[in-house]
Amino acid sequence: MKKIIILNGSPHKTGNTMALVNEVSKSMDNKETEIKTYNLNTMKISCCQGCNACKKTGTCAIKDDMQLIYDDIDDADGIIFATPIYIYQMSAQLKTVVDRLVAYMKEDYSSYLSPNKKVLFVSTFGGGDIVQYTSYFDLTGKSLKVLGFGEYKTLITGGLREINELLERSEVLSEAKEMGEWLLNC
Repeated sequence: MKKIIILNGSPHKTGNTMALVNEVSKSMDNKETEIKTYNLNTMKISCCQGCNACKKTGTCAIKDDMQLIYDDIDDADGIIFATPIYIYQMSAQLKTVVDRLVAYMKEDYSSYLSPNKKVLFVSTFGGGDIVQYTSYFDLTGKSLKVLGFGEYKTLITGGLREINELLERSEVLSEAKEMGEWLLNC
């Protein structure tokens, strides 16, 4: 059975970002897949303190809700990092989690993480140039690879004001389905 973790960095559980994630998840229906969603906005997750305790043990010294996420990432085949674009970047909720993933890096810069965990960035935005956002997530994906995560892809769509607008974009829905299938082919 495949295990997929969704890290919802949006403050909205039913906004555009999660609507797009739900379209990705539809391609996983009726397959032997366990999907677990974390709504980061409702969790107590502190910022990384740079104490480097994790480098020796592989365990973050901060005891908060991030420990639940670590446990599930350890067992996951794929992780969806979902976020709206705020000021040309991922949300603060998701960025805090991404920063805390440094706990997977050993002192010698190898990883405590088991290899080949696929990463899918799912993001929505109201306005702006999609090229700028794509390069941002490309840099983030490369950073996660340094931490030991596997290959990554990005699904971004913009110009969204209402959830119904997303459901009218057949090309986006088709791409979401393809991304879900890619994520399962671990």
